Amino acid sequence: MNLLLIGGGGHLGRLIGPTLAQDHHLTVADRSPGLHLDWADTVVVDVLDQDQLAAAARGADLIVYMAMGTKEGWGSPDWARSQFDVNVTGLYNALQAAARAGVGRVVIAGSMSVFADFLTAKENSVPDAVEAYGLSKRLGEEVARAAVVEHGLHATVLRLVLPTADEVWQDSTDDKHAEVMTTGTDTAAAFAAAISVDIPGFTAVTITGDHERRHLDWSQAVRLLGWEPRSRRATEAD
Repeated sequence: MNLLLIGGGGHLGRLIGPTLAQDHHLTVADRSPGLHLDWADTVVVDVLDQDQLAAAARGADLIVYMAMGTKEGWGSPDWARSQFDVNVTGLYNALQAAARAGVGRVVIAGSMSVFADFLTAKENSVPDAVEAYGLSKRLGEEVARAAVVEHGLHATVLRLVLPTADEVWQDSTDDKHAEVMTTGTDTAAAFAAAISVDIPGFTAVTITGDHERRHLDWSQAVRLLGWEPRSRRATEAD
């Protein structure tokens, strides 16, 4: 399958790209010039330019949207604008570009931050985030729902919880979110599953490393995608 990874040159793309490249041909569309990846072709694209996105999407079978706003100046007006540019306007452009290019399926890197307190959220909870990052992700889900209605796209949102490189995850036992953060391996497996299962309409599922479900329920990911977190820390018993 030909996959277009929009924003695939960043943290998340580098976590999951090499795994996806084992079974698919990847093209990474990223705004970083001179980007070189051993596991993908690359093209320079700005997510605020719908024409560029549409050109990059031609010939793709499926689009994976994982562009991220800046982490610099967290909480500042410029930082907030970046989140809305990428998570709302950029996603809107990508979905419109998909429709223009005849691409019917999109997998979106979402976030459990769509909830004000994601540790208490249930799978049927209504997103209620109000801070800029979570709100922009929440609005992005509404953009995806609208594109499903407008264009008949199939859109799957993976609500990720702190995707982390495996070796960092192993040493993060003191992190306050240690029990729910997700390894790169499990995150990549979730994207691979979402790519392989064509679910009509709009779907959002929780992706977390909370394998004992102490805080978060990922039953829908099992039911719809056949996915569950498999990573264990060296100190944990099976």
